[in-house]
Amino acid sequence: MKTETTTLTATLEEIVRRFAPRDRAAIVLTPATRLIDDVGIDSPRMIDVVLEVEDRFGIAIEDEAVERIRTFGEMQALIGARIGVEV
Repeated sequence: MKTETTTLTATLEEIVRRFAPRDRAAIVLTPATRLIDDVGIDSPRMIDVVLEVEDRFGIAIEDEAVERIRTFGEMQALIGARIGVEV
């Protein structure tokens, strides 16, 4: 189970960093990291992040669920719950 959590976290970090502005792409991502304020993931970038997550994990995420995501930890928990990995 630890390996699955590590893989989930690493994959989500890769995706978030890919869509983060260049000046924030190297930021340390922790469960408390705020995606908008700390990483600079605005609405258009969040759409890109969600589409990439859906493709990578083979899941669908409702708009209402995306709107509730504020931190990297909340993203981990949401995706983890959808794919059956405890975070």
